[in-house]
Amino acid sequence: MRNQILGALFVLSLAMNVGVLGMAAYDRYGRGANRGTTATAGASLRDELRLTDDQVRAFTDLRGALHQRIQALRDRMRQGRREFFEMLAMPVPDPLAIDGVLKEMNRTQFDMQRAAADYLLAQKRLLTPEQAAAFVRVMARQTGMEEQPGHLPLLGPGGARLPDERR
Repeated sequence: MRNQILGALFVLSLAMNVGVLGMAAYDRYGRGANRGTTATAGASLRDELRLTDDQVRAFTDLRGALHQRIQALRDRMRQGRREFFEMLAMPVPDPLAIDGVLKEMNRTQFDMQRAAADYLLAQKRLLTPEQAAAFVRVMARQTGMEEQPGHLPLLGPGGARLPDERR
């Protein structure tokens, strides 16, 4: 009995963590897509990258497609949470069934991250090499992963060490 309670608490904790990640993705990609980002952020990106009007239109189309994809994934995540709590409410929850639901929720979370990555890659493909380099710098700055002298960009906390650096 004690193991079942501990197992249920572990699963609940895991579900809450997945829920928080889902809410973060919703906040970042879902509501952000609805807002269309702020006018100053959009203008800033347009100015920093010196985007053409055609590029701006293409970015807007990509954002709309991302919003649709993320909306479908959020719906799937909500369904998974609903199924999880329905199973948890059963007198004797089936751990294998719960594992299946949690695995599906993990796949959905990955799909959200993949959709965001695909969105950024599609944006980058629309850019000239100079714009693409600036785009990576802007994304690194916006995510707090700016380059630091002596470190590779975007790898690890504070950047990855160069091969010739001593630990």
